[in-house]
Amino acid sequence: MKKNIIEFSVYMLFVIFFSCTDKKDDPDKYRKGWTLVWEEDFNAPLDTTVWKKISPEKHLNKYMGEKDNLYMLQDGNLILRGTHSPSVKDHNSFQTGGVTRIGINENETGRIEIKAAINPCSGAWPFIRLLPENRNNIAISIMEQYDLDTFIYQSVSTEYTTTKKMTDNPPSIMMVGVNPNQYHIYGLEKYPDSLVFFVDGIRTRKYPRIQTSITGQFPFNNLDLNLYLGMGINKNNDTTAVTADMFIDWVRYYKPVTSL
Repeated sequence: MKKNIIEFSVYMLFVIFFSCTDKKDDPDKYRKGWTLVWEEDFNAPLDTTVWKKISPEKHLNKYMGEKDNLYMLQDGNLILRGTHSPSVKDHNSFQTGGVTRIGINENETGRIEIKAAINPCSGAWPFIRLLPENRNNIAISIMEQYDLDTFIYQSVSTEYTTTKKMTDNPPSIMMVGVNPNQYHIYGLEKYPDSLVFFVDGIRTRKYPRIQTSITGQFPFNNLDLNLYLGMGINKNNDTTAVTADMFIDWVRYYKPVTSL
């Protein structure tokens, strides 16, 4: 009996040891208080049951295309390209690659991170966004970079900030200095009462839910938010000179440890 107890105790010590070390076995993926739920490292062809090419049907996506040269897998990166396309007679003869998938579900607390680099070009604006399916005036921009800027925008768009023009209470947009040619980890944590933005693991800003009689200030809890990775072109830009790339190394999604 005593031998069995000792053997069981030793076994439990091994279980505890390996379960603890396993959590930090890959420090690149470990986030304190969070558990990795899924990740995409782009080392294999995209799972088309999960990832979809962004449809050009909606106004904001009008430059999206489906040609193979706009989507490339190379060295563990998904490369989305924006380039002049002389065969396209509308949309300023410009097309880009863009993909989408399920991001954060309704009433869910989650953390999403995207490691990406940009080959910037005057006229192009790569973006990483969370968008609901059918709400054109609602968006969480985890990253937007314009032209040759050495900074990115992180912002929130809602009925409150657009239709009601309440962009400063609380502040809905922020600039963060980065070298876009280098890889950075752009992240967002969504809570029932706030959105928290990150760059390279450093908290850059918080957009809180506030008490207000004005509608539409924090509509995110009751929406499924899909992840969009893509690119646009500035209006009236000369597209013949535009070739821009966004290199996406990986995407990871976490949930709080206690919620699993």
